[in-house]
Amino acid sequence: MEVIKKIMNNKNLVIFILGAILMLLFLKQCNKISSLKQDINYAKEEANINLNNLKASRDTITIIKNDYGDKVAEIRSFTIDLSKKDEDIMRLTNKYKRALNLSNDLKNVNTLISAQLKLKDSLLANTTVTQIDSNSAEISFSNSDDYGGGNSRSLLGTSLIKYEYNKFEVLSSEFKLTQTLSLITAIENIDGVDKLKITTSYPGMEIKGIENINLINSRLNSKPEKKSGWSIGLGVGYGINLNNNQVISFGPSIGVGCFYSPKWLRF
Repeated sequence: MEVIKKIMNNKNLVIFILGAILMLLFLKQCNKISSLKQDINYAKEEANINLNNLKASRDTITIIKNDYGDKVAEIRSFTIDLSKKDEDIMRLTNKYKRALNLSNDLKNVNTLISAQLKLKDSLLANTTVTQIDSNSAEISFSNSDDYGGGNSRSLLGTSLIKYEYNKFEVLSSEFKLTQTLSLITAIENIDGVDKLKITTSYPGMEIKGIENINLINSRLNSKPEKKSGWSIGLGVGYGINLNNNQVISFGPSIGVGCFYSPKWLRF
């Protein structure tokens, strides 16, 4: 009780203690506000991803034409946060993991892209007939087209026919069809929305389905969260001091004490 009375009678000491308490309460409140802001940012980011994926799931392929007359297919991209684990993410990514032999955690993978193509094709082949003997002949077929941009088609074939017993009979046929198909794709951000675009110069090619999934990890890419707390150690600084004469002054100080640091003051 005597010690408490001495403290209470010392106005400078009381002011100093009250100031320290108010400062600690202020720092604690600032720390709570900082944590709340971080939680709000996470919530906003997750809400934006969910809204984008909802719109992407309802989006259909849009077909436009480029300056060369080729069809360009585009669709809204999905975004998956790998820090979230749920069944929808597993369903969307499993086919890529199996087909491309990717790791289960999709480490070092930024984007997943797939396309479903349907080809309707027809050709007129050049034909030549080579007489083998009086009853048989070989018919040769050939065709070669270059559509540019790495798209081409070539056909080589032969059929061996024979006339016997007043009718023609095909003895054997062999055809070799070679096609090269070039797809050009890009992910373009249009008005804040990522869209996958795919085109090809190959005629008769129909793009039935395309999908793009952007992979992110919000927790991994976010800044490391600093922790607030108490600590004991050697302190050197400049601030409010209470000297031996119970006089409050401003100046440099050094000493051993108990310290509290909020998140925003830690580095």
